[in-house]
Amino acid sequence: MNGIYLDNNATTAPHPLVIDAMRHVLETVPGNPSSIHDLGQQARTVVDRAREDVAALLHARPSEIVFTSGGTESINTALHACVRAAPPGKRRIIRSAVEHEAVTAAAAFLAEEVSVVGVDSEGRLDLSALKRELERPACCLSLMLSNNETGVELPVRDAAALARAAGVPVHVDAVQAIGKCVVEVERLGCDYLSIAAHKFHGPKGVGALYVRRGAAFTPLLHGASHENSRRAGTENTAALAGMAVAAKLMGSGIAERRAHLAGLSQRLEARLARLPGARIQGAGSSRIPGTSNVAFEGIEGAGIVLRVAREGIAISAGSACSASTGGGSHVLEAMHVPYSHLFGAIRVSCCEQTTAAEVDAAADAIERALGALRAMMP
Repeated sequence: MNGIYLDNNATTAPHPLVIDAMRHVLETVPGNPSSIHDLGQQARTVVDRAREDVAALLHARPSEIVFTSGGTESINTALHACVRAAPPGKRRIIRSAVEHEAVTAAAAFLAEEVSVVGVDSEGRLDLSALKRELERPACCLSLMLSNNETGVELPVRDAAALARAAGVPVHVDAVQAIGKCVVEVERLGCDYLSIAAHKFHGPKGVGALYVRRGAAFTPLLHGASHENSRRAGTENTAALAGMAVAAKLMGSGIAERRAHLAGLSQRLEARLARLPGARIQGAGSSRIPGTSNVAFEGIEGAGIVLRVAREGIAISAGSACSASTGGGSHVLEAMHVPYSHLFGAIRVSCCEQTTAAEVDAAADAIERALGALRAMMP
């Protein structure tokens, strides 16, 4: 990879072993997994082994894993299932104010009512407000395990316990958490959990949805009886082989990976915090390591991103899924970031291959970009 890539929350580079596994399947396993001849059964073996590996990553049963095209489809499928299982008049979804657009848009489309639970200035969920929301019937509570823009961890276990006591199913968006913390579905207490392979060094276009045994389920995609009649469409055998390799790689060495990423984040933030008008989001919260969100007073974050890109350094101005809209971040608005800083945020997200030298180079480039932009101000 050319340059310095520090936008891993948007997507990660496929691991070389992932690429090797996908190439091998593409070259040697041409069959359809639903075919009963030998070539089809070879493909079925690849799919079955991938299901076992993804289940192991989440500490789930293989039968509880449904393969999808990625995080967005997994999220939509889970919320769709919850809404369809509830009677009319009780199709209310509860979510946090900092959920990814895949949750916010799907909830707005599917539910009769959406209740939003706020966060404080550090991005911490208001559990008291959640308790109040759970006093009324709801078909689903959807929470992310860690925020894609700030890295702030939400108290999913505590929230799920409250929801279970109220009889409300729980969906967890774990897209940004894989490989950075241990994800155990039983320990989290969730009914559904979504992941996307390209966020943990797997291929784009493939993901998975955990569906707890016995949880309500209605397919989002209808057709033939693939995925045990839970998701129609021929399985992407090569992509699943790649995701399986990534799952095994990311399921081990988590403590060492976390320590490395935490050191990088601390190193970067120590540098950037000294710059004029800097504000680090979620600094007082528990965060998934490797994600730093820093806003600068009176500066547009997109300007910094474009200037450092000229030096071959890739960072972002927030979520890649909404970066092209030009609007302010709903996450930072929910955190009550002052208007003076709201549009000046940048996100630097590292992976285990990121080095301290790369972080230092990025900090230098950001400082240069900030100085140039301030020099242009009247």
